[in-house]
Amino acid sequence: MTTLPTYAQVAKALATNPSQFDPAEVHGLMCGLICTTGAQNFNWKAQLLGSKPNPKSLEILEQLYEATSLQLAEFSLGLKLILPEDKTDIGKRTESLGLFCQGFLIGLGQSTYLKERPLCDESKGALRDITEISRVDYTDMQHNETEEVAYVELSEYVRLGVIMLYHDLKQKTVSNAGIKNHLH
Repeated sequence: MTTLPTYAQVAKALATNPSQFDPAEVHGLMCGLICTTGAQNFNWKAQLLGSKPNPKSLEILEQLYEATSLQLAEFSLGLKLILPEDKTDIGKRTESLGLFCQGFLIGLGQSTYLKERPLCDESKGALRDITEISRVDYTDMQHNETEEVAYVELSEYVRLGVIMLYHDLKQKTVSNAGIKNHLH
């Protein structure tokens, strides 16, 4: 099984290339692409690393993509978000969570998948909430117990929302494929 790289490993991989992306944003993008199979139509490697990527950086990002795909495909709710370590400033962690959500929405938007497959009400709600979280204001965050609890709850909500959207979209893909095969 492929191991999920850490936030620091992904940051280092991005830093060795002309990339302005946050590791959490990259992971969100990959999650969105995996949910909608948008990776087939979106050259994320060139978008993130340029036309001549550092081979080690490319290896780390491919490892991130593969491990994330495997985590989402499992039914064990084992998805881990790539976010800064707990000892990192709460403002930076909250900013990264917002960037994860922005990347996720961009990944989802790379496909017509959502237009073709209506979501269940719970998934629609999760998508609306992830959109709101992508706009989070992290500038006045104070390191205290209340902010820590809110951050943990939001990151867990996003994690579970991504899993729910993945399974909702994949279930519709399987259902639609079965209907098409039955009709032909």
